[in-house]
Parts: sequence; structure tokens; C-alpha cells
Amino acid sequence: MDTIKTMLATCRNWKDAKQVAAVAAYEDSHTDARAAEFCRCLSRQLGQECELSKQMWLLNELRIPQLRAIAAGEAAQADLVIISVHHAPSLPTEVIHWIDEWVAHKRRRPRVLLALFDPAYEGDSGSMQTYLAQVAKKGAMEFLVHSEELMEDS
Repeated sequence: MDTIKTMLATCRNWKDAKQVAAVAAYEDSHTDARAAEFCRCLSRQLGQECELSKQMWLLNELRIPQLRAIAAGEAAQADLVIISVHHAPSLPTEVIHWIDEWVAHKRRRPRVLLALFDPAYEGDSGSMQTYLAQVAKKGAMEFLVHSEELMEDS
């Protein structure tokens, strides 16, 4: 999947909007930087006429039910939901609960679910990717996957 071209095509649809809302869940400072860099690139693609607003949530914050509910409400209203994590056998339980909450409450949004993973040589994210693809299908969202080396090329 050529995620850069796909994302740029989506950006063209968003360029008519005055604002695009993004919500990101990240694991640590490295995955936070990865999501923030992607948002900077997306903002440049959107141009000055469209503001990219973003909310960033540390995965540990999603363990607290009240914070998870706030984050789920934001994600349900977002145009783009980003999950930036390291390779692991599966997503942490708190992330799965968060996803379940916002997917259950979304209406026409979010439109895009984006997974940002480590470079392929650092591990396999296959099961996480499969799970997120199923979530996207269930929620009628476009699902995109970016690995770190693709982001560096953009």
C-alpha cells in the first residue's frame, strides 16, 4: 500500500475544510515524536487555509477510565485517529478499550485510522495491524499503515 499517495489523496479532500481534527495515542517519547512529525507533514500538505488540530494521548493515560472517556470522545469526533506504538504481540488492553469506546460512539467520523509502527526490521506488528484493519472495516474508515522508514522518505 502506498500510504503517502493515499494520505495525500485524502488531504485533497480535507483541503476544502477549514479544520481537520486528529487524535493520536502514543506509547512513549519516540512514538510521540513520530506522531507529531507525521502531523507536521500533514499540516504542510493541507496548507495555510486548513488548520490541523491535534490531541495527543499517552497510552498510560488511557488506563484511567475518566481520561479514556475524554480521549474516546475526542477520537469519535476526529477526522484522523493515529495509533503510534512499538512492535508487540498485541495492543495494550487500555488501547483496545479506548478503541471500543470511540468506535461505538462515532458517527461519520473518524474517516482515517492510521497506524505508525517501528521499522520492519525491529519486529513484526502483524497481529496489531490485522486488529486495526478489522476496526477500520467495522467503523467504515480508511486504514493506513506507516513505518518509520516511509516517513523519513516523505
